[in-house]
Amino acid sequence: MDLVQDLQQFTDSLPTALQFLGVAVSALIPFVEGEGAAIIGAVAGISPWLSIPVAILANLAIVTVIVLSFDRARTAVLNRRIAQGRAPAPLSPRQRRTRRAFERYGVPGVSLLGPFLLPTHFTSAALVSFGAAKGYVIAWQAVAITLYAGVFGGLSYTLMGALG
Repeated sequence: MDLVQDLQQFTDSLPTALQFLGVAVSALIPFVEGEGAAIIGAVAGISPWLSIPVAILANLAIVTVIVLSFDRARTAVLNRRIAQGRAPAPLSPRQRRTRRAFERYGVPGVSLLGPFLLPTHFTSAALVSFGAAKGYVIAWQAVAITLYAGVFGGLSYTLMGALG
């Protein structure tokens, strides 16, 4: 939890007009993401009307970069393997587990349930590497990020209001 405390201190140390940048930086970090950044915004006393959308947009921006990068990488690897006449590489145990979840729940299920197990950074990359359409992955990740950041951010602001 030192990372979260460090991010809170970093955000608090910024001038008031720039504290949203601390929320944005926090949302870029795996395991902190949009929901953690929204909580950091609540603790820092930033308006929820600013910090929650900033947390969502920053988290979605990094996930979009990851999805587009993995889509390009996947295409390049598959094209090279096809050109060389080689079979796809075997999956690791973690990849097999994620693949089973993907096959069972699809992109919507993995996007919505994934944050309980892995950061959206990892689940979005895995979904694209399994062949899911990049636009579909980005759309469902946007739904999940918005949902979780909104819920956790809203609860944090409510709690901070009740305590303070």
